[in-house]
Amino acid sequence: MTVFYFDFLSPYSYIASQLIQTRYQDIDFDYRPVVLGTILSKRGVAGPGEIPDRRRIGLEDALLLAQHYGISFEGPPTHPFNSIYALRSVCAVEDKSQRKALVHRYFSLAWKEGKSLEDLSHLRACLKEINIEHDPEEVATSREYRSMLKSYTKEALGLGIWGVPSFTVDNLVFFGHDRLALLQSYLSGKIQKQPEKLSELLSRPQPGRIR
Repeated sequence: MTVFYFDFLSPYSYIASQLIQTRYQDIDFDYRPVVLGTILSKRGVAGPGEIPDRRRIGLEDALLLAQHYGISFEGPPTHPFNSIYALRSVCAVEDKSQRKALVHRYFSLAWKEGKSLEDLSHLRACLKEINIEHDPEEVATSREYRSMLKSYTKEALGLGIWGVPSFTVDNLVFFGHDRLALLQSYLSGKIQKQPEKLSELLSRPQPGRIR
């Protein structure tokens, strides 16, 4: 199973979402929302949006990438923003094709159309488009979907994931939108794991290792 871990907060996750729809439709993803803030906190890292220089550099980079790939990029009305309603709304969708459609629709809503994912009326409109019958406000307070989102986030942390977008398969982690081509090569069998070489590299001395 190939998993796509994401948070709607992330412009790079949006770029990955667009690339998946246009260049990597052949990859069958399992879409799993996570809370980026929790991942960063557990890693002892401040969010890029909380540091002025990193926020500017990151958004400038995302704008350049969008031009490079030919992707529309408006950006949400505020950033960072509270993505929890949208994330739990995705958790509430069991049907795989509908979950996929909703993820891509929410990404487009925020980053392509510049609408707020904190506005429940926008979320409800998206759900209606895809014929999904749940209310995002009710879902957000549901113990089941709160637990599911926490579980996905904990799962990602357990795999060693430190940011989004991240993709996993066969206990491998591919971090970043720019790893989609590498992931595709692995899935097609063009490249493969090298466990013996990896073990040999890991066994080499680590001068100055951080403890």
